Amino acid sequence: MQHSFWHKVPIVRILLAFATGVGTAMFYDINHWLALSYFGVFLLAFIGLPSIFKAFQQRWLSGIPGILMFYFAGILTHTYQNNLFHDSHFSYVPNAKTFLVSIDEEPIKKSHSYKMRAKVLQCTNTSNQLITTTGNVLLYISKNQLQRLPNYGDVLLLNANDVREVPPPKNPFEFDYKRYLAFNHIHHQTYLKQGQLVYTQINHANPVYKMVYAIQRYFREALHTYIKTPSEIGVAQALLYGFDDEIDEETMSAYANTGTLHVLAVSGMHVGIVFLIFSKLLWFMDKSKKMLLAKRLIIVVCLWAYSVLCGLSPSILRATVMFTFIITSQILNRRSNIYNTLAASCLALLVVDANMLANVGFQLSYMAVLGIVFIQPMMYNLYVAPNWFVDQVWKISTVSVAAQIATSPIGILYFHQFPNCFLFSNLLIIPLTTAILYGCIVLLVMAKVTWLATWLGIAIKHTILFTNKLVMMVEDTPYAYVNGIQISILQSILLYVMSLCLIFYLMYQYKKLLQISLLALLCFLVLKGVDEFVHHHQKKLIIYSINQSNAIQVVQGNTSKLILDNALRNDKQKFRFHLQQHIWQMGLQYTDTVDLNKNWQLIASSGKRILISGDDFPQSSKNIDVLIIRNMLHHNALKQIEAKQVLISGSVKKHHARKMKDYYKQQNIPVHDVLYSGAFQLSL
Repeated sequence: MQHSFWHKVPIVRILLAFATGVGTAMFYDINHWLALSYFGVFLLAFIGLPSIFKAFQQRWLSGIPGILMFYFAGILTHTYQNNLFHDSHFSYVPNAKTFLVSIDEEPIKKSHSYKMRAKVLQCTNTSNQLITTTGNVLLYISKNQLQRLPNYGDVLLLNANDVREVPPPKNPFEFDYKRYLAFNHIHHQTYLKQGQLVYTQINHANPVYKMVYAIQRYFREALHTYIKTPSEIGVAQALLYGFDDEIDEETMSAYANTGTLHVLAVSGMHVGIVFLIFSKLLWFMDKSKKMLLAKRLIIVVCLWAYSVLCGLSPSILRATVMFTFIITSQILNRRSNIYNTLAASCLALLVVDANMLANVGFQLSYMAVLGIVFIQPMMYNLYVAPNWFVDQVWKISTVSVAAQIATSPIGILYFHQFPNCFLFSNLLIIPLTTAILYGCIVLLVMAKVTWLATWLGIAIKHTILFTNKLVMMVEDTPYAYVNGIQISILQSILLYVMSLCLIFYLMYQYKKLLQISLLALLCFLVLKGVDEFVHHHQKKLIIYSINQSNAIQVVQGNTSKLILDNALRNDKQKFRFHLQQHIWQMGLQYTDTVDLNKNWQLIASSGKRILISGDDFPQSSKNIDVLIIRNMLHHNALKQIEAKQVLISGSVKKHHARKMKDYYKQQNIPVHDVLYSGAFQLSL
C-alpha cells in the first residue's frame, strides 16, 4: 500500500527533500561551496547508479542520491536567493553616502506614517563614485507636514546614514519583525520626514503593476463612493483583492477568534469563484476542441491576472498555480494525481521564492487543501443527505472540519488559540461572504450605472454590517474560543503524527499505527507536563523594553503581578505585540495588573527588595537588591539609594539614561538600560 502510494507521487518525494533543504538553510548557516560539492556528487551518483542497480529489488537504492541531491538543491536555492549572500548588496558598500531607491509598491497608510518597500538601485560613496547595487529597504514616511506622497515607481535619493538594519526583538517571545522582514527579502529600514525626502524626476514603474495599482485605486474609489463606511469598505476590499489594512482591529480580531479569518484572505475559495465565473461565461466555447482549448487558455490568463491584482500573496499563488497545473493536464489529456499536482505547485513556488516556506499563510493554505483533499471525502461519505440543502450544509461542515484538523497544530503554534465555534461560524459566514464577493464584482462592473450601483452599494454595505455583527456575536458567546495555548514546534509535529496515524488506523486497522498515535500523544503529554513543572517553579523579575513606557512583571509560579503605565494598559495592540506572547509562554494562570502611580514603590519577593522610582525626592534606602528607574534622577537622589543592581526603564529619555549609566559605571554598580540593551530578566 505504502509502496504503491509513493510510487504514484514522485513529486511529493522531491518536494519533501527540497523543502527540508530549504528549512535547513533557514536555521543553519551552511557553507554554499560545501553544499554545491555535495549536490554535484549526488547528481553524478543519481545518474550513474541506475546502471549499477538494475535489479528491480535494488532500484530504490538509486533513488537515495536523488533525494539527497534535491535536499542540497533546496539549501542552494535558499542561499542564492538571500540578498545578503551577494556582494552587490548595498550594505556592503564602504563609506556609502547616498542611496538611489525606487518605490516598489503602493504606499500603505498606517496610523502615523506611510509604509512602502523600495529597491536600492545605486549608491554613492564619500569619493562620489556611483556604484550599482541590489537589495531592498523599508521606508516609513511621517504624515506630519507631508506635502507629497511618493508614488509607485518614483525614484528618491536617501541619505545613507538614515538607513538602519532592522533591529531584533527586544522582549522575550516578542514578534520577530526582523526575521519576518528577512523572509520577505528586507533587512534594512528608515524613518523619514518631509525634509529628508529628495525627489528625482525619474519613475521606474513596471507597466503591469502600474496598471494593477490603477485598477485597485479604481476599485477603492468605487467602494468608497457606493459603500461609504470605512469598516465595511475594508471587508469588501479584503474579499475582493486581499487588501485588509483598512479593517479595524476589533473586526479583524473577531474573525480570527471565530475561525473565519480565512475568508478575508484571498485564497483558493476566491480563485475557485473566479474559475467558475469564467467557466460559466465562456460556456459557448465547449462545442469544439479548438474552442475548448482557447477557453482553458483564457481562464488561465484570467486567473493569473486576478492573482496579480491581489498582489500575488502566497495563498492565492498556491491556488492559481494548482489550477494552472490542473488545466494544463486537461489540455494534455492526462489524468493527474491531486497530491502530485499540489506538490508540483508547491515546488514551483519554492523554486521561485524559497522563503515562502516560512510564510504562515503558505503553510496554512497547503495544509488546509491537504486536509480537504484527504480527510473531507472520507467524512462526506459517512452520511448521505436526503436533499440538496442538507447536502450543502453537510459538505461545508465536512470541509470546515477537515481543514481545521489539518491546520490546527500550525494555528495553535503561531496564534496560540483555537476557535471552538469554527464549524457553526463557517456555516454562517462562508455563504454570506461568498454572496458579498459576488455582489462586489457586480458592483464594480456596473459602477458607471449610478442608480443600480447605489442600490447595490446599500445592499452590500448592510450585508457586510450584518456579517460583522454576526461574527462579533459569535465571538461574544461563552467559550467561543480558547487563547493562550502554548506549544513548541516539536509538540506541533507530535500532534500531526498522532492525527495522521490515527486516521490511517481507522482506514486500514493496522494496530502499529494506533500504537504510534498513542506514543505520540504520550510524548506530547510528557512535554506539556515538563512545561507545567517549569512554570510552577518559576520565580523571576522582568523589565520589558518598550519605548516611552513602563512594564514591570514579578512572576511567582503560575501567578504574576504586572505593573504598567495606564496608557500601555489601554493600548491593546501595543500590549499584544510586546507582552502577550511572553505571558502565554510562561503559562500564567492569573496576572494581577496594576497601574503604575507617581509614588516610589517597594516590592518584596522571594527575599529580594525591588524599588521602583517615583516623581518625588526619595527617602534614604539601603539594602536594595534591584532599583528600577523610570524617570530622571539627579545625583543627590542617586546617592540616597544603595542598590546592588540598577535597571533603567523604557520611559527614560536617552540622554538622561546615558548620564545615569555613566554615574553607576563609575560606582561599579551593574546597570542595564532596557531600551538600549533589551528586556531584563532576573531570577528570584
